[in-house]
Amino acid sequence: EYMDSNKYIEHLVTQLEEQRWNLWRQKLSVARLQREVAHSERQGAMREKLIHELEEERHLRLESEKRLREVTLESERSRAQMRGLQEQFSRMEETVRNLLQHQGSSGPNGEGTVSIMKVYQEKLSEDSRKCKEGMEKNHGAIDEDSRSESSSTEEEKEKTKLLLERLKALE
Repeated sequence: EYMDSNKYIEHLVTQLEEQRWNLWRQKLSVARLQREVAHSERQGAMREKLIHELEEERHLRLESEKRLREVTLESERSRAQMRGLQEQFSRMEETVRNLLQHQGSSGPNGEGTVSIMKVYQEKLSEDSRKCKEGMEKNHGAIDEDSRSESSSTEEEKEKTKLLLERLKALE
């Protein structure tokens, strides 16, 4: 009976040790699972943050695309207005040439032609001043838009420069 009690105690001690090991392994498993859950929660929070940032970026991209379309339309309008101004300058130059030819051939009636020329020159100066103001406004808008359209900027600046030179020559 004494031996049986010792064996029984050893058996209980062994079971106790096994229970301790099992408990320890379970605690490790619980700790590992808690770490995984915490990591998963952090990833979820990070995922939510990334989704939010993605939505913000998408919104900004859409706004940029909208602004680009607006700038492109404004640029096209400015180009059309620039072409109209070029045509108007060409007509003005032709009119001035015709008047100068007419003045040269008028001979004694030059005084009447001179007064016509003065009136026309005043009108031309007024028109050119208006055109110049319009071009400066458009040039300011084009300068703002030029950041997004750098390839056509040089061409537009060159056209504007040529038009301003022609305007000065006409004045």
